[in-house]
Amino acid sequence: MKFTALVLVILLSGCSIVAPTYQVSIDNVQQMKRANIDSIAVNEIKSSKDLNSISLRGSKMKSANGSYGKYISNAIIDELKLAKIYQPLSSKVVSGELLSNDLDVSGFSTGTGTVEVSFIITDKNKVVYKKNIQAENSFESSFMGAIAIPNAQNSYDDLIQILIKKLFDDPEFLTAIGTSKT
Repeated sequence: MKFTALVLVILLSGCSIVAPTYQVSIDNVQQMKRANIDSIAVNEIKSSKDLNSISLRGSKMKSANGSYGKYISNAIIDELKLAKIYQPLSSKVVSGELLSNDLDVSGFSTGTGTVEVSFIITDKNKVVYKKNIQAENSFESSFMGAIAIPNAQNSYDDLIQILIKKLFDDPEFLTAIGTSKT
């Protein structure tokens, strides 16, 4: 009886998987090196509880640190560190709020991902940039969950790279962070 109840609980709870570790994009790093700035800091991207879990055919994909806002913040920090311009005490600070975050594996051959963040840049506590940036991607999916779910999971890293690239390529962002290196 207890065994049957345990099996039922496991089946009803669904599987939980973790988003992949973010892999820095060399293109994004090069963009920030070309931006020619001294330093920039990053505060955590806020995210509501309902955006911290992505449903993939009954399985829940979560960020390793429990928040996709932290996942995105950490990804930006990783990119800026590699570009050698991350400085936690900089007067220029990137922050924001996660507005949407989803992977759709309902298609039989193609899955899609979308993410949107309202980014804010402050310089000496004054808002100098506020803009919503949205990224989308598509990836190979399948009728079979054993193929669709891992493909969706692995595509999340690409989706965040696209989001960060759109932010780093935005001329208004580049103006807001300034070009202060000499």
